[in-house]
Amino acid sequence: MAIPQTARMQENLSKTAKLNEVGVGAPFTWLKQGVGDLMAVPVLSLFNGALFAIITYGLWTYLDGSQTLHDVAVPLLAVIVLLLGPISAMSLYDASRRISNGEKPSIGTVVSAAFKTNGSCPSIFLSVILVVLAIAWMMFSPLIYAVFNTGSLNIVNENQTIIQAILAEITSGSNMNFVIAYFSFTAVVGLISFMISWFSFPMVLDTDCDPFTATVTSLRAAMANKLIMLMWVPMVGILVLIGLMTPYFIGLVVVIPVLAHATWHAYKSMIGKLG
Repeated sequence: MAIPQTARMQENLSKTAKLNEVGVGAPFTWLKQGVGDLMAVPVLSLFNGALFAIITYGLWTYLDGSQTLHDVAVPLLAVIVLLLGPISAMSLYDASRRISNGEKPSIGTVVSAAFKTNGSCPSIFLSVILVVLAIAWMMFSPLIYAVFNTGSLNIVNENQTIIQAILAEITSGSNMNFVIAYFSFTAVVGLISFMISWFSFPMVLDTDCDPFTATVTSLRAAMANKLIMLMWVPMVGILVLIGLMTPYFIGLVVVIPVLAHATWHAYKSMIGKLG
């Protein structure tokens, strides 16, 4: 089934974006610019941050209180943040774009832009890729556990779920081969997901390009700036973790818009025009 294409998307087909290399101080500059954009449009930025925090906390409360999903609440929350983050940040990307162009963004204009972009086939396609990676991670987790234990899935007692068994194995440290393999697998899946979503969503918003171009460009940019990526990923992870550790996830109200605005500036500094 062919992906519906806008006139602008057809115009950008087969084009390749120029990649820029940035210095090691770039991540700190992006964060500073992210804070600057938040200060420029505080109501808009904090509105989006509050909306993300409310939805995330509501989902966490449901998962944590569910008898069926309680044991997988933490990994599911991680997946939710991974999926909702880039999608919900679309309006903040648009706000940063308008600020850079000397415009004064409003909640109405950026929300409209976000709905238009998130409703397009490129954004849906990118979201599907992230969902597939998340499902693959959840499916292969018990298989890895089985391989490093008895070689079958019949290794969990009746009072223990597979997630509880995995967590017990990790916290006890009794099977370091499994711990190393599982964390390596999780890190690879997480890194691939990050590399795909890092610039693909803002690129779709900015250029209306097809999802394949956006995905490949995001991967190319990440690989061309490996050191910067390896600096940026833990910075993002630490800030999000701090936000999640605050009561009612209130810290995300500030963390999410700062990171979203900063990501836009990272995209503009690392990816040039299609040509």
